[in-house]
Amino acid sequence: MLPKRRLIIAGATLGGLLVFNGAAAFWAGMKAEDTLEEQHKMLASLPLFKVKSHSYDRGWFSSTETTELEFNRRLSGPYENMLPDNFKPLLNSTIKFTHHIKHGPFPGLSSLDFRPARALVTTEFAMSDATRKTLKTFFGDKDPITVTNRLGFGGGGELNVNVPSFDYEEALSGVKMKWKGFDLKLDYASGYKEYKTEANSPGFLLEASSKGSVAFDGVRYVSDIRPGVTGIKLGTSELTVGNVQLNWKDSVPYSIKLNELVYLMTRMRVGEFINPSGEFKPSAVSLKNFRYQIVSSEQDEFINTRGKLDFAEFNYNDQRYGPMRLDVSANHLHGPTLLKLDQAISQIPFEGVDPAVLRKQYIDTIKHTGIPLLTNNPKLVINDFYLKMPSGETTLQGSLGLNGLQEADLNNSTAFLKRFEVEAKLSLPRKTLENLVVAQARTLFMVDQSAEVQPNMSEVEDLARSLLDSQLAQWKDEKFINEDKGQISTQLNYKGGNLAINSKKVNLPWEEQEDPAPTASAPAAKAASAAK
Repeated sequence: MLPKRRLIIAGATLGGLLVFNGAAAFWAGMKAEDTLEEQHKMLASLPLFKVKSHSYDRGWFSSTETTELEFNRRLSGPYENMLPDNFKPLLNSTIKFTHHIKHGPFPGLSSLDFRPARALVTTEFAMSDATRKTLKTFFGDKDPITVTNRLGFGGGGELNVNVPSFDYEEALSGVKMKWKGFDLKLDYASGYKEYKTEANSPGFLLEASSKGSVAFDGVRYVSDIRPGVTGIKLGTSELTVGNVQLNWKDSVPYSIKLNELVYLMTRMRVGEFINPSGEFKPSAVSLKNFRYQIVSSEQDEFINTRGKLDFAEFNYNDQRYGPMRLDVSANHLHGPTLLKLDQAISQIPFEGVDPAVLRKQYIDTIKHTGIPLLTNNPKLVINDFYLKMPSGETTLQGSLGLNGLQEADLNNSTAFLKRFEVEAKLSLPRKTLENLVVAQARTLFMVDQSAEVQPNMSEVEDLARSLLDSQLAQWKDEKFINEDKGQISTQLNYKGGNLAINSKKVNLPWEEQEDPAPTASAPAAKAASAAK
């Protein structure tokens, strides 16, 4: 009788566990759909893509989500002429992927993964036969990309992305390609307001015997982001790169429309004045131990941000630069205003809008929303800048701030300028300054190569050097700059509307007294004197 009772108890327990597991799986499936729907909304909000189709088929123990994206041609259309011809057809293609979702409470049980979770999501990308054949050339039988997303019970989760390594070589063309893989791990909290990121790319090498080579190694990015009381994202992020090497054997002409690139990435129009053009001559370039770090913190309702950028060595042919250090802070930024300004700018429609109209909308938005940024004593500080160059060393420390600005001051240019406080201390090689002036002169006098009359660039350079020598000599005589062993230095102080350069007072326009107007009796006095 006892064994039978035990069997009944065991059966009831097993049945209860199965019922509990089924109920838990159903509940976990509903919660997983909520989390993935939130992820889909974030993806759909990106301006680069448009959602062509989306479906979610929820089952009891597993579900399937399928999404198809297409490029936003209204956004990319004006810039497609910048792209290579063989890349343009890709803009007509779609990106289709399927999430295979296993519900909790133990979604990885089939693979002996006993960690509890709402769901375990694996992603499958749809590819054409031609694409799969191309990728198989590099990755062989390995999946070219693996994406897994473990959804936690608290609404957060852990996303992992892996691209495997490969070693590829074409004997006839002399092309070698070695990719050491890529790993990304993203830990995110519920609502994606807080997250930690770690990405690693150990290295890449591409060699083309007749063209040149490009290589990098030791690329790592980490971040730890959380929302502050004001809603601004705070935390740290850091990018490090071990080494970068570029070698090219042919002259390569370039014409880069940076203003279009800035607009594409930020939706901000910056004009036509930052579009470089010229020619990359056969060269060798290397960069060693590059690092970029930014830290944002909050004090009451104000944001303080500090950024550091440095590298050990940068080589361009036989010219060596480095080490270089840059340490910049932006302090006492009004957090609520930053948040409102970001939200207001993001709501401005930009697709198909005339650039002049769009520019006015941005300016009006900043004027309407951004005034508290200026009236709360913001300050930009260059804590340290140092660069060693072939011709010497450049250093800079300084700050720029607004103190006590009132909104009414914006309507009075003199009152507005008097609110600034500026300090700067600069030292640089005379040769560096000369090179900058000569380069600017060449740019100003350069004409199209098809023009019948070409300027004599040697004469242009000699004229630029002569003018610079004359100006520097005058400044030295007036004690505005110092020069010692080819190194020029000066300092600037501006406060309360008073400017001093190298400790010497400089009169500003509102301080210069106008010549006294002639009195009414002056003509009569002059006539009387002449009569005598």
